[in-house]
Amino acid sequence: MVVSQRKGAQPVSRLALAVHVAILAVLAVQAPVHAAEKANISHQQAFTAFHIPAQPLDKAVLVFAEQAGLQVLFDSQRLQGLRSIALNGDFSAQEGLARLLGGNPVEYRFTGERQVTLTRVSGEAQGALALGTTSVTASEGNGNSADWVYQTPDAVAVITREQINKRAPRHAADMLEETPGVYTAVDQRDPGLSVNIRGLQDYGRVNMNVDGMRQNFNVNGHQHRNGVMLIDPEMVSSIEIDKGSQSMMGGAGVMGGIATFKTLEASDFLKDGKEFGGRIRAGSGIGEMGNGTYFNGGGVFAFGNEVGDALFAVSERHFGNYKSGRQNAGNLGTQIRLKNTNREAWKSWLNDEVGDAGSVTRSQMAKFGLNLPNDQRVQLTYLNTDSDSNDSWTYGRDDLSGYDYVRHSKNNLSTANFAVDYSFNPDNELIDIEAKLYYVDTQLDRANARHNATANNAFDGYTDHFRTETWGAQVQNTSLFNFDAYGQLTLNYGLELYQDQFSPSSNKVPAVNEQTLPYVQGADPSGKRTMASLFSHLEYDYNGWLNLNGGLRYDRYRLEGKTGMTLYEKNVVRYENGVAVINTDPSNRVERTYDVDNESGQFSPTFGIAIKPGVDWLQLYSHVGKGWRPPAVTEVFMTGRPHGGNAPERVFPNPFLKPEESKDWEVGFNIFKESLFFDNDRLGMKVSYFDNRIKNFSFMRYGVYIPETTTSNFGDLAYVNNLNDTRFRGVEYQVNYDMGRAYANLSYTHMIGSNDFCSNDYFMGGAKKYGKNLKTSLERYTRPNGTQGLRVVSETEWLDDEKRNNDVGCDKVMGNAAYMPADRGSLTLGARFLDRRLDTGVRLRYSPGNDKDINTHNYANLDQALWPVYRVYDLYASYWATDDLNISVIMENATDEAYFVAMGDANNLSLARGRTLSGMLEYKF
Repeated sequence: MVVSQRKGAQPVSRLALAVHVAILAVLAVQAPVHAAEKANISHQQAFTAFHIPAQPLDKAVLVFAEQAGLQVLFDSQRLQGLRSIALNGDFSAQEGLARLLGGNPVEYRFTGERQVTLTRVSGEAQGALALGTTSVTASEGNGNSADWVYQTPDAVAVITREQINKRAPRHAADMLEETPGVYTAVDQRDPGLSVNIRGLQDYGRVNMNVDGMRQNFNVNGHQHRNGVMLIDPEMVSSIEIDKGSQSMMGGAGVMGGIATFKTLEASDFLKDGKEFGGRIRAGSGIGEMGNGTYFNGGGVFAFGNEVGDALFAVSERHFGNYKSGRQNAGNLGTQIRLKNTNREAWKSWLNDEVGDAGSVTRSQMAKFGLNLPNDQRVQLTYLNTDSDSNDSWTYGRDDLSGYDYVRHSKNNLSTANFAVDYSFNPDNELIDIEAKLYYVDTQLDRANARHNATANNAFDGYTDHFRTETWGAQVQNTSLFNFDAYGQLTLNYGLELYQDQFSPSSNKVPAVNEQTLPYVQGADPSGKRTMASLFSHLEYDYNGWLNLNGGLRYDRYRLEGKTGMTLYEKNVVRYENGVAVINTDPSNRVERTYDVDNESGQFSPTFGIAIKPGVDWLQLYSHVGKGWRPPAVTEVFMTGRPHGGNAPERVFPNPFLKPEESKDWEVGFNIFKESLFFDNDRLGMKVSYFDNRIKNFSFMRYGVYIPETTTSNFGDLAYVNNLNDTRFRGVEYQVNYDMGRAYANLSYTHMIGSNDFCSNDYFMGGAKKYGKNLKTSLERYTRPNGTQGLRVVSETEWLDDEKRNNDVGCDKVMGNAAYMPADRGSLTLGARFLDRRLDTGVRLRYSPGNDKDINTHNYANLDQALWPVYRVYDLYASYWATDDLNISVIMENATDEAYFVAMGDANNLSLARGRTLSGMLEYKF
């Protein structure tokens, strides 16, 4: 059946937010005619997420073909002078094309299941003209599915499945390494992922989510990562990064941005009329150059029809100890692992295997979708990922012959995600409803090694259990108002709600010296935080050259929990023969507790503008906005001795911690130009400058003063608010050029400036001073030798000291924010051969490092930014032997560079892998 429709007729109604092709018939050549007709219609009604701004019609059609996965036949010359309508949202191919054409004198006809022909009409009386045609086919393997990024006037980035496959990532952080403005605090032994956007991470500053389900788990450690998520690259279809403050779904409590990990859908495998499909992938290291890379792969199976669909996926990942790189080791400086003083041990460390680096990760996913009457859809999702790994620190041997990796714990981290999605998208431009209910349960079981110390400080091995439960609900609607020649207005509004419940436990038997304190549960407290947010976002697009958008969000939070600290309060100070005597009488000991129930709210607006200054390929844009993040459970309630026994480190709570407030702005430009040097080549470029100022930035300070004391200890720590504005600014570059046979990708992030972190020494107040003498007398006492004597005894007032309460200390910061992330970039050059079935390339990953204190490292300060310079080259090749069978090979770190990418915790530093060769087989069916 051939479907022909002139724009203006009623479009075919669609299933709301359907994510797969509902096909009833088998291949047309094997089915009767009526089955082929049904297949054609089914494909036209399958839904695709389109991102196509208004632009010249011939170029818009090229983008449409790419995003819809169709072959479009048309004569580009006959479409000159016509402009498309902006197309943003989930539409069937038929309705999407009808909207894109708008009121232009163009007809379209679906002449095959995946083929559509455009013809321009010269008027109603004359009818349609037969035109010469140009074939435009979606280029799934050309890496251009992210072209919408270079046409979006906002700070966005996308990592496609093709990009992920080209590296076969071992750590989830590898997927993000080529994305400008995005960093990761990497622990080579821990598969957990912590996303940093433009210098911001931890405690929800970045919304890390899987299909919209927030991953808010955190276990407090040495401040390099306070918030990790567990995601298996085998389950990821793409990653979308939205940077800066947000006024749409997912922006509650966010200041750095949103990192959305989208998982596989049944529609990814049910194309071309298939009712079932899937893939099998299996990879491993190759020979001696495998370098600790064992099995890495999994399988996916999907089936469906017009009633519904289902997807099942499993994967496993096995990695072991590995050799680090050895070349250019001088870049590591002289102080890391004490090269200057322990040169032989340092050489041994460089040449030996990185120990206790083995990990096993297993994942299972199931999705069930049901297409309901009246354009509704319901989908159930279950995703579980479980990982076993170790935590080891590096210790020098007594004879200085080398370093050993000493295991501190064995860890099992698991995350279970459950979600119910509902959508309703009838043939009404005012209604496009999406709703989600979800539950995320993340648990860490940590088997800690015995702590050997003096008798009163030692404790046996024990197990910690950390659990974070997140409940969430989301609902939003998008309304479209089309004013034809006067532009298009899009209104998005909704509600999101989530609650985090932290529940730690431990079977640890405290050391003798540890039992004197009441708060010994460790650094990860229990508590509950609830966030609710109402949001609205309005976008106006006029003829493709002017775009205005603005949003308003209202966030409200509630924090509940109990915490405390042990103090020795003094009403007077006693002197004996002029020497002050500390009164340790238990009657002066106070267990100060805080039963916290805080609640507050904040409005946060955003505004953006974009224009095309006379040329269609250039777009200038700017964005300003505000963000707000209330304190998290750990920041407020954290208390106790993290190292146990009578260790000098003590963590104190801060129930008076203030919310963070951000003001960010950005200015940039997009370039998207096709047929620049050759026919059908394309250039995409995105360059932006960003500046984010944060008031009351929360950081962990060491050397705080606690109430009732006159001196501080280096190991006394607490979360405090920075009295200075904390500023993160820089420039991002992203360039993509593709001419079919060859392509290039460049990304670079340049961070600017530094921050000073200052806070009141007495972060909770309570400073005291000596007042007037109350009395002086003689007192008889017994000397150590048993003889009697007299001594002068006096008592002095112990008064509040407002001056010292206002004293400020600076740069006693512990954490990843102490220094800006170092600049980082990547350059990929690739070429395609054999009808583009063979894709080969080389990638350079580069960082100039920040070299901050690289040769003056010591432990006088805890804020080292140990990030040396590195240049790492990777080689890759991918060959599609058939349409269904792919063979890929990658050699990472081909020059065997000695390097690491670090954002904190000097004790856990482990060099990255040296030269590693691995392969992957993929079969699609």
